[in-house]
Amino acid sequence: MNFKHIVREYFSYSASEKNGLLVLVVLLMAMYFLPLVFQLGEVSEFVIDQEKQIQIDSLISSIENKEKHKRKQTLFVNLDFFDPNKASKEELMNLGFTSFQTNNLIKFRNKGGRFTAKTDLLKIYGISQYDFEILNDYIRISVDENRKKESRISSKKEYNLFSFDPNVISLNKWDSLGVKKKISVRIKKYLASGGSFRQATDLKKIYGFDSAKLAELLPYVNIIVKVNSERSSQKIHVRLNSSDTTQLKQLPGIGSVLSARIVNYRDLLGGFVSKDQVLEVYGISKEKFLRIESCIEVDSISIRRLLINSFDELLLRKHPYINLRIAKDIIRYRERNGNFTSVDQLQTHKLIPDSIFIKLAPYLELK
Repeated sequence: MNFKHIVREYFSYSASEKNGLLVLVVLLMAMYFLPLVFQLGEVSEFVIDQEKQIQIDSLISSIENKEKHKRKQTLFVNLDFFDPNKASKEELMNLGFTSFQTNNLIKFRNKGGRFTAKTDLLKIYGISQYDFEILNDYIRISVDENRKKESRISSKKEYNLFSFDPNVISLNKWDSLGVKKKISVRIKKYLASGGSFRQATDLKKIYGFDSAKLAELLPYVNIIVKVNSERSSQKIHVRLNSSDTTQLKQLPGIGSVLSARIVNYRDLLGGFVSKDQVLEVYGISKEKFLRIESCIEVDSISIRRLLINSFDELLLRKHPYINLRIAKDIIRYRERNGNFTSVDQLQTHKLIPDSIFIKLAPYLELK
């Protein structure tokens, strides 16, 4: 066997073997070059990241430079002592304030603003903490002399003590006695609502009355008892259901407020059927009722009735003795059983509590 024959035997391949060998070569080359490709990608990414970082650093640096530039815009080169409440626009500009800062400060003062402490300067838009630290040692806030005088006058306000009747004294007289206006107004409201002072110590009823001032005034209280008017009040006879507020004010201790409340409650009820119902009016105490009981009479002719077979829920609820539950129960009973044949059915079917039914019965009617 010659050499040529040996080479042919061992190095000759079929078509399928050649294809397989080609694939193997391609795979080997791919395994060799792929790591190099990935390393190149990482390098390029690193280069890109570096470029981004350089851009970010440059942006931060430019922002910092702008901030430094802004700070350098306010140059307080001619600093001297100044009062921010009084300094003029020219003085502020000469000190080194920018026009923006100066205008804002002037606007603040023109709107009634006032600097009472050095730190109040930070309220002005455009003045930073950095600016304030430079100005702090030069700020001098002086006390307004006019305000000093006003406070002295108010603190030394003179008043005179004299004999007085707290039931009839005017607001000006209370002021002359040295009583604060808010207290004298409360006294007037108390009297207008039907209150009265029978003895000096009754002034303690007024909320907020200074105890020291009260002790000072007590020896000067002189309450005049009008015997004749008290006796004449016994002859007054006021009809509860037909009298207006003017007539009701004739009753002892009944002023404009209480007379209006009596009329409003009468309208809600449909009229009074008993004197005792006046006690249900807000502000009428047992003591006040006893004073007027002999002066009032009930005229029941004009009583307005509740038609339990025709009134809807809204009309029923308007009466002070009927709440939402009672109104709904009445309507529900009518829907299920038809109209009521007797007013007493409200009680027998437990639609209304006995205590309420006794008071409400005079106002009930079937129609």
